[in-house]
Amino acid sequence: MFSFFIHYISEFTYFGIFLVLLLCGLGLPLPEDIIIFTSGYLSYIGTTKPITALFVNLIGILAGDLIIYGIGYYYGEQIFKFRFLKKIATEERLKKSKHFFTIHGKKAVFFGRFLMGLRAPLFLVAGITKFPFKTFIIMDLTAAIISVPLLFSLSFYFGSQIEYALDILSSLQKIIFFVGFIIIFCIFWKGFKFMKREKTK
Repeated sequence: MFSFFIHYISEFTYFGIFLVLLLCGLGLPLPEDIIIFTSGYLSYIGTTKPITALFVNLIGILAGDLIIYGIGYYYGEQIFKFRFLKKIATEERLKKSKHFFTIHGKKAVFFGRFLMGLRAPLFLVAGITKFPFKTFIIMDLTAAIISVPLLFSLSFYFGSQIEYALDILSSLQKIIFFVGFIIIFCIFWKGFKFMKREKTK
């Protein structure tokens, strides 16, 4: 897979990086990390310029996140008019979700950026519950500024030992996913208990 993306990004360079990362943000079942890692390696071998590639990575990631958030924000509860979502998203549950996101939204957005698979649904709910745009972009950007340069630099500086760097990335992904999953689980568990208490009142 890594060699495929080396060829793809070498062919389309910055536009290719932006497009794939944008699609990843919209729910494409592909780890963003692979694209970031590949673009870092291509900067190492001179195919792309490091600063430009890093900037394009950040813009592509944030654009995808903002589109997902925007869909939820502007279409709101209409998304749940789909028959298969009606039973899940009742008016009462949505009201409680809004309250929950008001309390724990910052943590959910920040750590959600590190969780592949949970990222898009979390950001969609952030939009639906009208989570403040300014807070959303600050938390999402902060998380991206931490994760993107880290992965990019790992590939760039370990370019001569790419296989070793891939092993490090694999371990890093597992650690980040595990820690992030635990944090998200705790947040939603607190939310579930809160909703349960509210229901019994």
